[in-house]
Amino acid sequence: MAGAGQEIGAANPKHNGDENKEKTFHRAHRIGAVDRLTSTDDLGLYLHAPFCAHICPYCDFAVEAVGRGTPKLADAWVSNLLQELDLVLAEVGPALLERSLVTLYLGGGTPSLLPIDALERLFRQLHMHWPQPIGEVTLEVNPGLGELDHLAEWRALGVTRVSLGVQSFHDILLKRLGRGHSGAAAEAGLRKCLSAGFESVSVDLIFGVPDQTLAMLNQDLNLMLELAVPHISAYALTLEVGTPFTIAHAKGKLKLPAEDDLIAMHDLVEDRLHEAGYEQYEISSFSLTGHRSRHNQRYWARQDVLGLGPSASSLLNAERTTNFRARQAWEAALHSKQRPVEERERLGAMDLRRETLYLGFRRPEGIDLRAYEARFGEAVESCFETEVNELKALGLLQQVDRHLSLTRRGVRFADEVFLRFVGR
Repeated sequence: MAGAGQEIGAANPKHNGDENKEKTFHRAHRIGAVDRLTSTDDLGLYLHAPFCAHICPYCDFAVEAVGRGTPKLADAWVSNLLQELDLVLAEVGPALLERSLVTLYLGGGTPSLLPIDALERLFRQLHMHWPQPIGEVTLEVNPGLGELDHLAEWRALGVTRVSLGVQSFHDILLKRLGRGHSGAAAEAGLRKCLSAGFESVSVDLIFGVPDQTLAMLNQDLNLMLELAVPHISAYALTLEVGTPFTIAHAKGKLKLPAEDDLIAMHDLVEDRLHEAGYEQYEISSFSLTGHRSRHNQRYWARQDVLGLGPSASSLLNAERTTNFRARQAWEAALHSKQRPVEERERLGAMDLRRETLYLGFRRPEGIDLRAYEARFGEAVESCFETEVNELKALGLLQQVDRHLSLTRRGVRFADEVFLRFVGR
């Protein structure tokens, strides 16, 4: 993936996204009326490309290291992806094509590794299904790699937004993270993307990295503010089960910043970006005016998204599905003319209430209590009085003007809040 980490406010292992955002979507992946639980008039589309030049030691996404050898894999991936789309249409029905496709997000993995001819074939086939222009088309990109030579070609295909996995501009931190680029290459790649004429550019930033200091983080922020990066996703590094980082940490070979230092980094990010005029429209997402991620907002507002590819999740008509994680299992199902769905869940009334809350809490305005009551016919406390009262007592939730939202402390420990509403 262009970048992966923990949202700015979480204290426990990450659930997205950016984001990633796919993991957040599955655990429920944004801005919108809280009582609009699903959308039936438009659609977002997420495509998961599981290919990376190499795998970073902190990453637990569904990816595989392929170096630069992606042409044959890419061709097969496009063919399989289009077959999966046909199977979805056969199951869901042609009404899906009557919706407006308003966002398209190519994530992974590193989808910018895909050859231009493979992307052209993919976009051409999608255009045959949805001929109208797509309002936002995002491509995840790594800096410092040769594919940045294709910026003009991506624009010509219809890409309107690139999400650049910078993570840091400091070589020592990039080496620690196992990234394949240098700080100088990250800056050069960012400048190149900013001058390429895309409607928006997003940068992923990770903090809480071993050996990172507050001064280093401040320098990274200085450069992004100097360049007026339109959108910044800020994540705290997390330890995901089974990753080399987690194994090393368990053996005492990886030292992470102390909690007080991590909180100071979190506060620095928020304070610097707020002072510079960025809107924190979601826990880990900061944008200048007009540069919110439209696709990511669909997840937080529970608007329908169709996900295709290994590990991709979908929400369609109040049904959530998740594909097989391994590419080989995903392909095997398709070769058997079956949708590659590993998990399928029809959301019930309590599921909808829970998701409305913990997805809504990701936004600074939180939950509109009047809208919640209008939708469900009862107050939040009718089902979640204990949780709400406990979280208020801990200083993690607050009620202001008929809105229930995270406090600043709640943003820091957002996972603690979310877990109170997951799986009850």
